[in-house]
Amino acid sequence: METRFQTSFIPKKPMVPIGGASIPAPKRHNTSLLMTLGVFIFIASLLAAGGAYAWKYILLSAQENYKQQLSDRERQFNIDLIEQLKRANVRIDLAQQIINGHLAMSQVFEIISRLTIGGVRFTSLDVSYDADRSGGIKIDMRGYGNNLASVAFQSDVLNQLEQYGLRRVVRNPMLSNPVLDSNGKVTFGLSATVDPSSLSYVRAVEGAPIEGSASDIQDIPQSNP
Repeated sequence: METRFQTSFIPKKPMVPIGGASIPAPKRHNTSLLMTLGVFIFIASLLAAGGAYAWKYILLSAQENYKQQLSDRERQFNIDLIEQLKRANVRIDLAQQIINGHLAMSQVFEIISRLTIGGVRFTSLDVSYDADRSGGIKIDMRGYGNNLASVAFQSDVLNQLEQYGLRRVVRNPMLSNPVLDSNGKVTFGLSATVDPSSLSYVRAVEGAPIEGSASDIQDIPQSNP
């Protein structure tokens, strides 16, 4: 009886190349990770683009809504009436500025009457001032006194105006050129500066005293005591 040997084409041991080096298995993990990351980025890009478009649509819709609301609010008001009121307000403000800057020059006569004693009379008055009135209202007058004593007393009164509450109203009063005429009277000149605020038209209309309260102004003596 012959002995038979069973043969097989399947190797019993792993094949080893010549030289003893093993063949490395192919690496598929890195390729799969890169592909997954690429797909994720692509999907994220699509979502971002869609979100941006949706946000743009929301903003445009909100803008149109605001325009409609503004138009509705404008229709609730009378635009023509508002424009008329604005023009009237400008005219009122301009008139107020003119009134506030207006001077009641008639107040000059009241001031002069307050600082003039009984024995003195004035015959002429000249009023001048700068455009901005920064230098005050300048007055120059000519007058006469019954005698030299009256003119001297008038000069004393002008030098003591703080006693009569007029120092802030009349500044730098000065008598000049006293001359005795043939009738025994003494003619002279008087110059002074008046505070413009004392001539305010608004104060005159409101009936406010020339300076401060009425108690600030005392009566000027009419003759030399």
